Amino acid sequence: MPTHEAPPEEPAHDEGFAAAPASWYHLCTELDLRKGPVSLSIPLTQSFVGFMTQSGSPVVLSSRCSHMGVDLALGRVRGEHLACPLHGWEYGSDGRCGRIPAGGDIPDFARQASFPVELRGGNVFFFNRPKARFPLPFFDGLEASQMISAPGFEFTVQAPWYLVGANGFDLQHFRSAHDRTLIGDPVVDTPDSFAWRVRARFRVTGSSVFDFITRTVSGSEVEMSVTNWCGNFVLVEARFRRTTTYGLVSFVPLGPNLTRLRDLVWIRRRRNPLARAFLDRVDVRIRSRFIREFVKSDVESSNGLRFDRRRMIGADNTLVAYLDWLRLVQH
Repeated sequence: MPTHEAPPEEPAHDEGFAAAPASWYHLCTELDLRKGPVSLSIPLTQSFVGFMTQSGSPVVLSSRCSHMGVDLALGRVRGEHLACPLHGWEYGSDGRCGRIPAGGDIPDFARQASFPVELRGGNVFFFNRPKARFPLPFFDGLEASQMISAPGFEFTVQAPWYLVGANGFDLQHFRSAHDRTLIGDPVVDTPDSFAWRVRARFRVTGSSVFDFITRTVSGSEVEMSVTNWCGNFVLVEARFRRTTTYGLVSFVPLGPNLTRLRDLVWIRRRRNPLARAFLDRVDVRIRSRFIREFVKSDVESSNGLRFDRRRMIGADNTLVAYLDWLRLVQH
């Protein structure tokens, strides 16, 4: 009787990916930043601190004080500077120390790395390098002033950041998930040297309450566009016959096999001022709840995800090509 070799318990992982890609990250809401400093740590790389100056400018710096490594996120905003909680060294938007309460000359080493930062639709984003390699992406043809977003939701996925972001180019997954029936073949292109995009059309065929409401309110077919920037910043457009919903997803690597997913759901503002005031916020929160349930199933099925090139088949060619591209642009 022929025997078959059992797969190893821990297949060899493909190498060549950084601990975190050079890209844009969502830090927090503008309201959060106005309340005080906000920190974000990307293990194995760097930790960051954002603060809002008295004049209303957002700033992101490296979070460990150049003096003795104290976490500046525990400090206080003083005018246009962020003061260290231990010794009061004050750092400006360029990262330079402008004042040491103990007096004396300010040493050359007294400065923090500073990072590009943008406000977009009430949210704060930053690039994790001193100079941004590309402008902060947004939905094609739209300005933030035309949009409104719901409070973000988060999941933690037990998988590397580069595989979580690769979900959109796993075309086998497209054909078998979410109670959606693929219509035709997905189209993959590269709208920018730092981005990959996939577009596909689906029929909503599920039997859940969410699927029934989706068909009734929005329509029975949806055209999806997923644009992935450098593996961790994803823009999604879901166009139904009667509605369009937009999603912005930021992935933060928490470890070699752990990723935090933060999702912001957006809609276009209504033209009528009364409708804007009373309907927009309710509408976008309801859609966010629907999208959260949609994403949840992907998160649950992605736990433990790993990549071994030797186990890829022909149907995985797009996924493999995406990962090969990502190795070249991630740094």
